[in-house]
Amino acid sequence: MAAVPSFIPTSGRRLGLLLAATGMFLVSTDSVLIRLADVDGATVAFMSGLWSTPVMWAFATRSLGRNLGTRFREYRNPLVLTGIMGAISTTAFVTAITKTEVANVVAIIGAAPIFAAVTARIALKEHTSGRTWLAIAGAISGILVIVGGSMAAGGATGDLLAVGAITAFGMNLTIWRRHPDMPRVLIVAMTAVCTVVLTALLANPLSLDRSGLMATLAMGAVFGPTARFCMTTATRHASAAEVSLFTPVETVSATLWAWLWFDEIPAALTFAGGAVVLAAVFYGVTGPARETAPPPTAHT
Repeated sequence: MAAVPSFIPTSGRRLGLLLAATGMFLVSTDSVLIRLADVDGATVAFMSGLWSTPVMWAFATRSLGRNLGTRFREYRNPLVLTGIMGAISTTAFVTAITKTEVANVVAIIGAAPIFAAVTARIALKEHTSGRTWLAIAGAISGILVIVGGSMAAGGATGDLLAVGAITAFGMNLTIWRRHPDMPRVLIVAMTAVCTVVLTALLANPLSLDRSGLMATLAMGAVFGPTARFCMTTATRHASAAEVSLFTPVETVSATLWAWLWFDEIPAALTFAGGAVVLAAVFYGVTGPARETAPPPTAHT
């Protein structure tokens, strides 16, 4: 087996930050795939979950083998809860993208650090360093610059759905952090199942053409599961607030994808805000940050 290059971390906080950045970058492709599907949000979420379900349960079976049932029963309650939160977050985000500008939605999504830091503080009593709070403040400032006057231009429904998406995501970060030993592959598999159940009555799969089917296949079987696995694993090595600091990576990347694929040219404020966001993230994840051990596993 080839040795891992020395500049790639294999454990600790640096690995958590790398996984968080990778996961958020992969999630940013959703904005393109959702637009390519060109159907309502419930249908996109349903088909994405439908593609993801057999893939992730196959991985879970291969990974856990005969222990799958035991591990599922061990973490049944948090698995169901995180699956529901993931389904809400996914469906709200996908629907928001279909109702308003991509840049507007992902800018709001970038506010996730504040939700994650607050929920982790309340639920886990997890300390958030002053450096991280300053980085969060900087990221939020950049996001406010990006949003600018777009709220007044319409798309209020999409904006509210985006807020719902980051609220559920922030709660999930806390759940993942609270249960560092909960099998990550089961988290992703449960999210897929819950998404299918949540959207089944609202979806219309027959409205998808060939390109729509391919777009939802890419979301459900490749990019979505990989991104979720990266982010859930990241919380084993870094705090919820630090992991959520990387949501602005999605904000900037998704805005760029929308520009390149759909000619949604960002305003000058978007560029300025993006620079502020990236600077805040860089500040938050560099410097003399203290390594924090994961909180003890809580079995329920």
